[in-house]
Amino acid sequence: MLGALLITKLSILWGDATLFAGESGWWDFIHESRTDLAQLCGSLFLLIVGAGVYSIDARLHRSAAVTRAAAEPVGG
Repeated sequence: MLGALLITKLSILWGDATLFAGESGWWDFIHESRTDLAQLCGSLFLLIVGAGVYSIDARLHRSAAVTRAAAEPVGG
């Protein structure tokens, strides 16, 4: 994700973009990459915090725990 951001938007920052003649610099780079940066921030948030109790992996973990508990003998 970071590679795609740098490959596609770095030329705007350096002023070498052929599609955007006359547009270069920090603010043009930020303007053109705002959705990419939002996706990057969202991915970093999920990487750090996790998906939470409503995620698919949490539901699979709960259902597997219920299945294991039902399979164990009572009063073992």
